[in-house]
Amino acid sequence: MAPKKAKAKAEPAGGPALKKSKKAEKAVWEWKDGTSWNAYTEEDSELLEHLYATVGAKGKVVTQDFSFNKEFQTKYELNFAKMSQTNTESKKSRTVRRTGGEPLATVKKAVWEWWSDENEWESFKEEDAQTLEKAFLGGETPFSTKKLSWNVGYDSLYIFDFTVMTQVNLDSKTSRKIQRTAAGGSKIFGHTEGEDDGYAGAMGFLDDKAGDSTMAFAGKFEPKLTAGFVAAQKKKGPQSLRKQKKDYGPIVSKDEHGRKCFDEMLKNEDEFCGEWVVFYHSYSSAALLYEVQAAVASVLFRFKAEFASLPRILCKPFHHIPTAHRMLEEFPKWKDRDHNQAFRLVGLCGTSSLLAPDSEAPAKSVFLAGYSVGPLKGVLEKLLSSCGVPAGKIQSIAVDIIKLATKSGLDTRGIPKGEKCKSGRSGHMLQIFLRRELCDEYVYPSFPYGVPDKKRMKPLSKSLAEDAPIAGQIRITFNPDVFLRATTARMFTFSADPTFHKNRPKFQEELKALLEPVLGSVAVRKKAAKGIFGGAPPEWWSAEDQSDKAKMDAGRYGSSSL
Repeated sequence: MAPKKAKAKAEPAGGPALKKSKKAEKAVWEWKDGTSWNAYTEEDSELLEHLYATVGAKGKVVTQDFSFNKEFQTKYELNFAKMSQTNTESKKSRTVRRTGGEPLATVKKAVWEWWSDENEWESFKEEDAQTLEKAFLGGETPFSTKKLSWNVGYDSLYIFDFTVMTQVNLDSKTSRKIQRTAAGGSKIFGHTEGEDDGYAGAMGFLDDKAGDSTMAFAGKFEPKLTAGFVAAQKKKGPQSLRKQKKDYGPIVSKDEHGRKCFDEMLKNEDEFCGEWVVFYHSYSSAALLYEVQAAVASVLFRFKAEFASLPRILCKPFHHIPTAHRMLEEFPKWKDRDHNQAFRLVGLCGTSSLLAPDSEAPAKSVFLAGYSVGPLKGVLEKLLSSCGVPAGKIQSIAVDIIKLATKSGLDTRGIPKGEKCKSGRSGHMLQIFLRRELCDEYVYPSFPYGVPDKKRMKPLSKSLAEDAPIAGQIRITFNPDVFLRATTARMFTFSADPTFHKNRPKFQEELKALLEPVLGSVAVRKKAAKGIFGGAPPEWWSAEDQSDKAKMDAGRYGSSSL
């Protein structure tokens, strides 16, 4: 993509540089387009000046921070020795130049920090910050090293992933969040709030946003794929392995539990690739909310909670945005894009491949470390209230749920009175299979921030059916009416912490037992259903306890057959 032109008129090549301000303090950065020189915007010019002063007149640096690149997050390499700017994806290169300004000066250094066990940011020592800065500016990610001040005498190998800002110790298997604050205070690269935190924060939005009074529920699903089409898709194989090397990356490949999880996910893909498409949703802080929603859905709607958590259960927001088509109609109104409250209540961010690179949250980078940090005060209580739990019992049940989760190995540090899990791994991966016939109705391809990717709208279902490398982000309108049904969606939860991953089925049984006193009566279940549906439940819903009917053996659930 070409940089945005400043408002000043371009001068021909060989002509004078654009006129400097009378203050003559700032350098002017320009890029060459054919025979013309064009000024960068003031924001981008300041970025270039900072990078130039940081790495020097002969240095190289990789950046995603140009103003014209915010929607795409493409990596650009700047070579100041050759004065060139290169798009690392398209390989297109442009000549750049710096005119005027003061001689090259030393600038303030970036600050590197790590997320401590006390739930606050701590600064790296100067020597370690310099090591990280050099690797970061060189575009070296993942970056592996043993040369760290705290590692003397231990010789552990650490891997830093600057895409999702995580640090992993390959000996202890522990992981931490990190962040970089550029000189001037911009925390561009730190993921201090993930999309799952955004969902949690949006829970309170329900009180202020009334949807339509009724919701149209889908009827019985009827398969429409031909036997020939299904056979062709089975022959092409797992979605993540189509013309794609089986490479788990340096972090997952060196971890026994991580490898087992990825092996199982690809095995599931191989089973489901005929009639189903697959997507991956990474989350961390909101894991307990997802688990509670799964337990409630098991009691009320026969959801198969032993296999997967449930990201969305409250139907009220879907009255207004039930499908991807409606989301695309609303998206232009959202100045904050997929950070908008309306999106967060109905939408999931995800990727279309387990193995392909992703500009925001590649699965093999975020799985073990998780994707967000931050407190979720009061959100569990809000969820319990929305699910019909009587006000007098909410606080005590919330405390018991947190204790149970902590005992089971789930990382609950983001919730008041919660604790860090033993491994420090807060990451989870939800593998989502959706019938191919429903793909375009509930999913659209996107760039970061949910910006629609029109190139992959062939429609999307067609792109995902090709015998070609599959990659790229997606946004899902996670309508419970579709994703609660095993006939239309199958999901599997994989947790980075080995203890919780092993304990999860038992945890779900104990969680449902905790909710039994409040969801055990018909009256409360009716109230809960009304709160979840955002009005009167549909005719097909029954007030009977659905827990036993929800049970399904793993072999049947893990089969692609309806």
